[in-house]
Amino acid sequence: MSNDKLSGNVYLYQRFSSQAQEGNSSLFRQGEAQREWLRNHPNCSVVELEGKPLIDSGLSAFSGKHLSSGSLGRLVAAIESKVVPKGSIILVEHFSRLSRMTITETGKLLDKIWDHDISIVTARDHTIYSPSMRDDVATRMRLIFEIDKAHSDSKWRSEKVKSSWSRREYNAKENKIAPKMRMPFWLDKEGQLNEYADVVRDIFKLHAEGLGQVLIERSLREKYGNIKPLKNINPTKIIRIIQNPKCIGLVYKEKLYEAVVKDDVFYNAQRICKERLFTSVRPDRKWPLHGLVKCGHCGSGMSIQQSAESLPLLRCSRKQRSGGESCDAPTTFPYVVAYHFFSVYVEPLILAKISNVKRSSSSHAQKVELKHKLKEHQEKLADLKDHFKNSEKLSVTIFSLMEELDAEINDIVNQLAEVQAEIERNLNLAAISNEIVELSYSDPLQYNLELNRIGNKIFLKNKELSFSLEENKVIAKFKFTQYDRKRKAYQCIFYGSKDYYKKSEFITEVRTCDWDVARLLNPHKDRDFSAKEAARTFYYSKLYSESSNLDILLQDDK
Repeated sequence: MSNDKLSGNVYLYQRFSSQAQEGNSSLFRQGEAQREWLRNHPNCSVVELEGKPLIDSGLSAFSGKHLSSGSLGRLVAAIESKVVPKGSIILVEHFSRLSRMTITETGKLLDKIWDHDISIVTARDHTIYSPSMRDDVATRMRLIFEIDKAHSDSKWRSEKVKSSWSRREYNAKENKIAPKMRMPFWLDKEGQLNEYADVVRDIFKLHAEGLGQVLIERSLREKYGNIKPLKNINPTKIIRIIQNPKCIGLVYKEKLYEAVVKDDVFYNAQRICKERLFTSVRPDRKWPLHGLVKCGHCGSGMSIQQSAESLPLLRCSRKQRSGGESCDAPTTFPYVVAYHFFSVYVEPLILAKISNVKRSSSSHAQKVELKHKLKEHQEKLADLKDHFKNSEKLSVTIFSLMEELDAEINDIVNQLAEVQAEIERNLNLAAISNEIVELSYSDPLQYNLELNRIGNKIFLKNKELSFSLEENKVIAKFKFTQYDRKRKAYQCIFYGSKDYYKKSEFITEVRTCDWDVARLLNPHKDRDFSAKEAARTFYYSKLYSESSNLDILLQDDK
């Protein structure tokens, strides 16, 4: 195939192997070479796969991570499923952008591409690697040389880096010597906080208040202007800052740098990220149940919609976005039924749990930290198992590391069990803090945020609402059976655990005449007396208005 006669679809692929390279000229140089090549080949048309650019940021071509979990893997899968038409071209800057794996592994990759009549072109040296050349001795030898050179270079760099990192890790763990490395913007070269520490503290504060990365970035720019750390800030980098263990001074799992935030602040932020607690929480939220109800069919959040003066309805967000194709949930569910279930059966329990968390904050902070560490270890073990499974030779070193991680995981699980037992021993479901009750009517938005922060959700599936106080342990259900037009009421059946409710099953109803839009928007509005009186009157009457509820009394904050 002549270089100057090339035509057809061109898929641009770019890659760099280290996150430290993000923001430098790597992608620009690759794109510049590709654009120059395209200018010289006007018959070639650039296309994107599913409308997304094929860029692997911070993924290694030496380990093959770009193939297993990156854009290149996505492209190869599209080639094998014949989404990419025959005769297409993959355009890269250098061959090493495509692969730095071994000759054998790279050969397998090339066969997958060539078997579907796809060519590879390197923009810098204008070399074509087409399927017709796979048996050409000269081309094959040149390609083997390129592959071996790229792999050997990466192997040398990898061993050099590993040696350096091993030395620094040993000094950090054994001698408590802080390694000399590139510091994040809030630390000086000695690992001490500098004048930008408040920027990071504000990031954690705003994140804990339920703001997303875009709003956090906007708030930081409004407060600090165009300071150096914010010049290249973006939503992705904000999450990386929140997840960076150097925020609590950790490097190689040792506290050798000055912490910018406290441990409980850091690990609570990890919990918010991992469990996606604020995914459905928007600054413009107005309904008390905003973010608290999830679809039991697909796990998406339930949106709350209301028009004119009609009572609001719950809809599965995913079902609505996909036009009904991605979820089997019924179209709508009456919001008033969900709020009745929440306010009468669920809210007192969540408030008791929030109050308990505030009273025993150290145990809960330890639990969050252990769960974060457990998740990290489990992910590392999964990666090692995958590597061990796919390696051509049995590795004693990998197996040994797997055994060590497994032992550490068991140790963390045992610690978690002890902490959970301690929390349950001190759990007092007969006490609700006046502070949190007062918040419910003095600041409804912050109150909604506190309810979302605790992490307990109501799930709606097949017209049945369910609630778990602890993970995977349902303690209350509320099934909507029919609407009685004469009584103007939703007929429902309540099912509750005897550990928490006085009655385990009974029939009840939710009358529409008891609610209007204004009351649903601000159900706690009429509490114009003291917090203690409001709490006692509201909750004490609620708990005995329906005989199912447990006996919860209110206590002053200690």
